[in-house]
Amino acid sequence: MEARKTNTSGIVYKTIEEKILNREWVSGSKISSENQLSLELGVSRMSVREAIEKMVALNILTKKQGEGTFVNDLSPSIYLNSLIPMILLNKDNLLDVLAFRKVIEVDSARLCAERCDDETIVSLEKYYQVMCDNKNKSPKFTHADYQFHIEIAKGTKNSLIIKVNSVLTDIWTHQQKEINGYLGPHGGVNEHEKILNAIKDRDPELAALFMRRHIERTINEIRAIKEDRKVINIDVK
Repeated sequence: MEARKTNTSGIVYKTIEEKILNREWVSGSKISSENQLSLELGVSRMSVREAIEKMVALNILTKKQGEGTFVNDLSPSIYLNSLIPMILLNKDNLLDVLAFRKVIEVDSARLCAERCDDETIVSLEKYYQVMCDNKNKSPKFTHADYQFHIEIAKGTKNSLIIKVNSVLTDIWTHQQKEINGYLGPHGGVNEHEKILNAIKDRDPELAALFMRRHIERTINEIRAIKEDRKVINIDVK
C-alpha cells in the first residue's frame, strides 16, 4: 500500500512539473486545487498533497493561506539549491563532484580567456599570490584557491555559469578543504600559474588544457589515495 501511495505521489509530481515546463502554469499563476488534481489524475488527495508539499519544500510552489497554491519564479538556482542537501549528505561523492567540476571548469577557463576584462586578471593574480604566500597555512590557501576558480567563472561573463558556481559555493568550499586534506595545500600552485598565464595571454585552448590537467591530476591522485586506504582497511580486518 505504501509503495502504491509513493508511486501515485510521483505521478502527481511529474504532472505538475510538466504543466510548469510546458508553461500551462507560469510563474505566479495558481495551480489546480487538490480536489481538482485528485479527480483529474484518479489518485487520492493524500498523494496530491504529498507531491505539492515536496514541491513547496523545493521552492517550486508556494502555498498561500485561503488563496491556494502558486508557481514560484523559477530560476535555475531553485533547482540547483534542491540538490545541495543531497550532495552534502553523500560523503563518498568527492570524485563525482570533481568530475562535474571538470565539465564546467574546463570550458569556463576557455571562455574566461576569451571574455574576461583586466579586472578579472588582477583578481586572479591577487588570489594566486595569496596561494603562493600561504602554502603552509591551509585555511588561507584553501580560500584563495576557491576564489581563484570563482573569478574564472565570473570572467566567462556567462550568467548561468556564474549562477552555478554561486549556488554550489558551500559544496565547492567544503570540497576544496577535503582536497587539501588529501593532497596538501600547495599541490596545485604550479598548475594555477599556468592557467593564469594562459588567461593573461588570451589563449582559450591553453587555458582549457591546463584546467583539464589540473582537475584530472587531482582526480587521479585522490582516487589512488582512496584505493590505498581501502587496501589498508582490508589488511587490518
